[in-house]
Amino acid sequence: MKKIGRGLNKNILVLITGTFVSQLVPFLVAPILTRLFSPEDFGTFGLYFSISMIISVFITGRYEMAIMLPRNHKDAANLVAVSFIITTVICALLFLVVLLFKHPVAILFKSPDIENWLFLLPVTMFAIGTYQALNYWNNRKEKYQRLAISRVTRSVNTSGWSIVFGFATLKKGGLILGDCIGQLAASAFLFFRTWKEDGHYRKEISRPIMLEQAKRYSHFPKFNVLSGLFEKMSGQMPVLLLAHWFGDAITGFFSFSQRIISAPSAIIARAFGDVFRQKATIEFQEKGNCQVLFRKTFIQLFVMSSIPFIGFYFIAPDLFAFIFGAKWRIAGEYSQIMTPMFFMQFVVSPLSNMFLVAEKQIIDLFLQIGLLLAVLASFLYGYNVYKDPEKCLIFFTFAYSAKYSVELYLSYQYSRGKK
Repeated sequence: MKKIGRGLNKNILVLITGTFVSQLVPFLVAPILTRLFSPEDFGTFGLYFSISMIISVFITGRYEMAIMLPRNHKDAANLVAVSFIITTVICALLFLVVLLFKHPVAILFKSPDIENWLFLLPVTMFAIGTYQALNYWNNRKEKYQRLAISRVTRSVNTSGWSIVFGFATLKKGGLILGDCIGQLAASAFLFFRTWKEDGHYRKEISRPIMLEQAKRYSHFPKFNVLSGLFEKMSGQMPVLLLAHWFGDAITGFFSFSQRIISAPSAIIARAFGDVFRQKATIEFQEKGNCQVLFRKTFIQLFVMSSIPFIGFYFIAPDLFAFIFGAKWRIAGEYSQIMTPMFFMQFVVSPLSNMFLVAEKQIIDLFLQIGLLLAVLASFLYGYNVYKDPEKCLIFFTFAYSAKYSVELYLSYQYSRGKK
């Protein structure tokens, strides 16, 4: 157990170091971006990003989440191939959908600036699908340094190109194009590095084995696509509803607050989650439980996040106004409202990998359905009663925090090996 604990700390340190660098870059350039791009520009990007995150649920059929589970690399390599094939097919279909429906989508969300930029969706989604499959493969092979570098690659390219496009007065879609290039750069890096070391596994890939593994893990597309869809819709619904009800500016303030606070904390939590998932899978297969590892990870997450989140709550509006400019104080106020949710997300999200490790996808599906209904109800109530985006976010934060509490309890029960 001590060996596993040391491995856990070492691997988390590698991923967090890469994550810290990857998040330091966009944080440092954020004051530049807020002066190059308006809240409306961030709102257009936020809408595009939300649409891409919802589509990302389908992009691999969720088979990438099963790559960690086979006992031998041969079966896992065939699951990677299955993920690539599904990604390619869906991106081709997505291009046709964009061609036919880009104008109605722009009208629905009252964002005419987004219409032609929707053509980048198939490219972005191909990059995301490729990265997701290779991320799980490299996680399986414990290539944490490679994963860390890939995240830095994405961050540097996204931030750098966004600044270039901002100075080039390509403001309406500059953030979207910068994000797309960042996704492509990270996927290309991970692909070529993985191919160089593990390319020989292509000889192990065959149609019969792909079909066999697709059937063996068919519960992932059956249940995880739906649960993932509900989860993404719950997380991205604020952007979609704010865009429809309050316009690009309010959407921009909300999107920027998430970009600065939620994204960095979520990526650091994902570093813990990547390592926890790999170690928990091994322990669960060998011992039938991983509750000691669960408790250790929980304590680490809770201790390292408590003081930063408490401190941030009290200074968020002033901090945003000072760093990013006075007009961004509203984004700081939104961040302050959602701080309890960000804290819960940071602690619980890595540990919720127990739903995958214990293969409890059906329970996760019901949990995500409940979350979606709660989020929708909170926004409808906040809008219909108060017509106030802040009130909507207060109820939204409460709904999400309640979901994380239930998720934490269930995850711990699964770590004990209980049915």
